[in-house]
Amino acid sequence: MSEVQGRAWPETELNPVQRLRVLAAGLPCAALAESVIEAPIERLWRLTGDLVDGAPQFERGVHSARIVEQQGEHLELEVRSVFGTRTRFDVELRFGWCLMQSRSAVIGMAAVAEETGRTTRFAHFEGSKLLGRLGRPFFRWNIAGDMKRIARILEAD
Repeated sequence: MSEVQGRAWPETELNPVQRLRVLAAGLPCAALAESVIEAPIERLWRLTGDLVDGAPQFERGVHSARIVEQQGEHLELEVRSVFGTRTRFDVELRFGWCLMQSRSAVIGMAAVAEETGRTTRFAHFEGSKLLGRLGRPFFRWNIAGDMKRIARILEAD
């Protein structure tokens, strides 16, 4: 409990998936999906947290990605789409957490090991600042495909 003006206030800590839910709820342009993936968190994050080699495997719109600059958990990432366009993202990346933002897009991923350790709760959101709420149906569809591809890749491993 913390005290403000003589009154006790409850405190809580959020895990990465809970934090991502709160963040997505505050972004009117973002669509969020969450799933329990049949893989330990280390295997799941080896794929999803690898923005250079992993993301192009499960994100249908990404042709390639390269790290332009990195300072600890913060990096600048250049993503080339399947259409040939290039977008630069400011990224916060650490185990179980990834938040990416460009001038026009916002993307987030988070993972938490389930109690058994054999499965992982994974949350992912995408949104376009330009499309706003109008883009949400597309992003829901896209993220659903991402989730299926992630599960399929991990099953094949």
